[in-house]
Amino acid sequence: MTASNNSSHPQQWAMWLKRSEAHKYISVADNTFIKRYVKTGKVKGYPTEHGTRYNRDEIDEAVRHYYD
Repeated sequence: MTASNNSSHPQQWAMWLKRSEAHKYISVADNTFIKRYVKTGKVKGYPTEHGTRYNRDEIDEAVRHYYD
């Protein structure tokens, strides 16, 4: 029996994330994601026919420049 290792099979993230996925993507609470990233304008929500979606690349950029 082999041990399961998550690093050998990283989770794939879609380009457009729902709010419930977006905060998990950067490992913060939902309220923190909205307060620190969305309300400050670092990450924009894009309305679609399936609800608001957040761009993964914008989230990455916002995290890189968190202290700016």
